Amino acid sequence: MTFKSIDLPDHEGYAAPVLPNGELAPSAGVFTRTFVGYQAACSCGWADRRRYPATPGGAKEVEYRWWSRHATSLLAAAPPGELVTRSDLLCEQIRKLVAERPMAALTLLSQVENWQRVLLEQAVAGARETGASWSEVGEVMGISKQSAHERFRAHVSQ
Repeated sequence: MTFKSIDLPDHEGYAAPVLPNGELAPSAGVFTRTFVGYQAACSCGWADRRRYPATPGGAKEVEYRWWSRHATSLLAAAPPGELVTRSDLLCEQIRKLVAERPMAALTLLSQVENWQRVLLEQAVAGARETGASWSEVGEVMGISKQSAHERFRAHVSQ
């Protein structure tokens, strides 16, 4: 049994069988008749500490734990897959425009830069208002917390 979200392509949750010695079975796909319970785990290496009985109810609890303890926080920072696809397509189309009509591309990119800057400031302000630290903001942007703070502090209410 696996759990997935299209917005978390690098994460697949599963009910890891717990062996009688307390260790997890080596893989979610390995079936063993001697497992004594389940533990929530993810393909990224995350594993919950809590263990549940080897029952259908235990498996359901494991799924809930994966979603509530692991996936939910990841989804908060994961852009919707549909928007990522659209963004990739737009980037590809603009690259083509740059090659064919550079002045038209320049006009379009100037417009994008204007609304992108405003949206970026709003997103940072929203993240800070919901409790994100400067470290977390910097991490998702690929910059240091100091850089994030220096760049956006004027746009965030203290």
